[in-house]
Amino acid sequence: MQKFVFCLSSVALWVCAVSAFLPPCDREIYCTGPILHQVQKAKLFDDDKYFVDMKLKAAPDVVSSAFHNLSREFPNTTVPRAELQEFLNTCFEKPGTEFESWTPPDWHDKPKFLGRIADQELRDWAKKLHNLWKSLGRKIRADVKDHPELYSQIYTPHPVVVPGGRFRELYYWDSYWVINGLLLSEMRDTAYGMIQNFLHLVNRYGFVPNGGRVYYERRSQPPFLTLMVESYYQATKDEEFLR
Repeated sequence: MQKFVFCLSSVALWVCAVSAFLPPCDREIYCTGPILHQVQKAKLFDDDKYFVDMKLKAAPDVVSSAFHNLSREFPNTTVPRAELQEFLNTCFEKPGTEFESWTPPDWHDKPKFLGRIADQELRDWAKKLHNLWKSLGRKIRADVKDHPELYSQIYTPHPVVVPGGRFRELYYWDSYWVINGLLLSEMRDTAYGMIQNFLHLVNRYGFVPNGGRVYYERRSQPPFLTLMVESYYQATKDEEFLR
């Protein structure tokens, strides 16, 4: 038994060591390259996440080549802020273009749980939370599937519910709480679709990435997928889904 534990620990340490030398992803523009380095160092945006969520207007090699030519015009290949901002305006689109408008079709305004809350103030607060589902739903455009090289967004076939704010993509363990909330709000179809998205990611990567961006594709979070399935089954008793 001790030998088994030792071997298992050795393998775990080896995996950690190998992972430490790997970049977050193989997409140079979003994870490792000179464009990322100069944009983040220049602090063009209040949020460092803003740039890595932008869409490319041209193929990555075209954009990289254009930046290489631009940087050669300046000392130490450091592009000044104004020219760097102009380059981004020319070669990138703002974050959010990867989504199309979507309202969860299974949302309705009177889920049963609201009627079980006796305190009026708490019921009003819960209703506001329930209304948020309409604003947090996202459907990824087919163009992300057809041209993944232009996006940091990872395509998933079903709509998602995002945390909101600066987080414009699905997240792994956040979605456990989201799915439980959806089930409480009687939005079973949306919850089912989110679980299918995670299964899609497992089929693609062998695990569920931390979130729905390429810069998360080599990291994960605590294993909540099984708990999501359990929550869905407890709410629906759908044995066919388990098969």
